[in-house]
Amino acid sequence: MADSDKDKVRQLLIATRFGVSAAEMPMIINLDQQLSLHIIEQLKAEGEDIHSLGEGTNPPELVLYSIGEIEP
Repeated sequence: MADSDKDKVRQLLIATRFGVSAAEMPMIINLDQQLSLHIIEQLKAEGEDIHSLGEGTNPPELVLYSIGEIEP
């Protein structure tokens, strides 16, 4: 059975130690960046430990996201 879009985003955010932006998701997991941002917001609302780097100073699609700490 194929992974759902939410599962794809969650797995990618778990796998990255340096963070990944929504702008990169079309190339990595073949998922539209706006849909990716929407899923990230859903995951946050569900209580996932999503960390971000650059939030508030960059457009949302360029912010780096990760589940767990982002390594510098």
